[in-house]
Amino acid sequence: MSPSKRKKKIAIFSGIGLAIIVIVAFVTIKARASGNQPSKFPVKVGKADFADIQVKVTEVGNVQSEVKVDVKSAVSGKVISIFHRDGDLVKKGDVLARVEPDLNQAQSLADTKNALTSAKIRYEQAKKNYESDHSLFLQGLLATKQHRDTETEYLSAKQEWERSNEKYNIVEKSGIPINQSPEQFQGSNVIAPMDGTVLTKNVEIGESITSGVSSFNAGTVLFSIADVTKMIVRAGVNEVDIGKIRVGMPVKVTLDAYPKISFAGRIDRIAPAVRIEDKVRLFDVEIRLDAQGRELRSGMTANIEMTGEKKTKVLTVPVESVFQRDEGEIVYVKKKLDAKAMAEASKKPKDEGKIDKDAWKKFFEKRVVVTGLSDNAHVEILKGLKAGEEIALEDPTLPNDKKKDNDD
Repeated sequence: MSPSKRKKKIAIFSGIGLAIIVIVAFVTIKARASGNQPSKFPVKVGKADFADIQVKVTEVGNVQSEVKVDVKSAVSGKVISIFHRDGDLVKKGDVLARVEPDLNQAQSLADTKNALTSAKIRYEQAKKNYESDHSLFLQGLLATKQHRDTETEYLSAKQEWERSNEKYNIVEKSGIPINQSPEQFQGSNVIAPMDGTVLTKNVEIGESITSGVSSFNAGTVLFSIADVTKMIVRAGVNEVDIGKIRVGMPVKVTLDAYPKISFAGRIDRIAPAVRIEDKVRLFDVEIRLDAQGRELRSGMTANIEMTGEKKTKVLTVPVESVFQRDEGEIVYVKKKLDAKAMAEASKKPKDEGKIDKDAWKKFFEKRVVVTGLSDNAHVEILKGLKAGEEIALEDPTLPNDKKKDNDD
């Protein structure tokens, strides 16, 4: 064999040997690294530690005027005049609009007016007859029965006139100029019931409306008037948080439109009954502000932060570590295991297809606790845990696939 071929063969064998050494070394290092790696814990854990707890409830509500009135017409008909628009300041008694009564309403008004006239004529005639007969009766020139009949007629006519007059006055006070002649009648006046600002004008000239005093429907809302100098905030608080708030609790309010401006206030009222909205049970809460501001406008979105009781340096755990069970509130406390015990507990069963429902007991101890205050992140522990103890942040009794579903 020539020297060149011998050198070539040596080089090939040397390369193969070196490759084998590198592969063996890599596998050995990998095996050692795997052996030194700590066993993976089945669930995430947290720690019981001292912290401050501040009860806070946040909700989204809206700004509203404390007093708001929907204005309706006393008669059905057609809108023929409008004197005020959105944003106008009005005084009590101002004419907001005029409505031309429909045929039925016009006939009813005419009947009311005619009934008063007829009742007045009858009353005046009955009064004259009674006074004349009463004079004759006192002189002994009239029989007792005839005197009684005249008196009865007079009293009946008087009562009818008073009733017709009362009905007429009610119609007139509602804003209907019933005393005008048909030639001068310009429609029924819609009157402002209070001092305030016109928030909305809901009709236009020519629109047909229904009366607000009808027993068949609620009537057409022509205007909404409110006192914008007294604004409040209303919100719906979820029933799970209602136990955390109380009347008088301080509140911080911010507006989406003015995020840098905040308003201080207090809870003024909590509804006694629940209201269901989109299958969620809510309690309406009314918040009175300490000071008003020009930024407050009816209907604005308000972000509400209600601040409750505060405790400092108390033993706490993450809220997700406390579970509700039949025996009460519980936590799963991590057992103290060395590396060897952890590796032994982490071994998979020989029959991998079989689920060991009690596998969590190798790592955790179930313990009943007594809780106190809670906020969005922590729960106060009054009894059952010591500072530094580690607890499961997930339910270790659930299979891994269900834990993933819960995380999602």
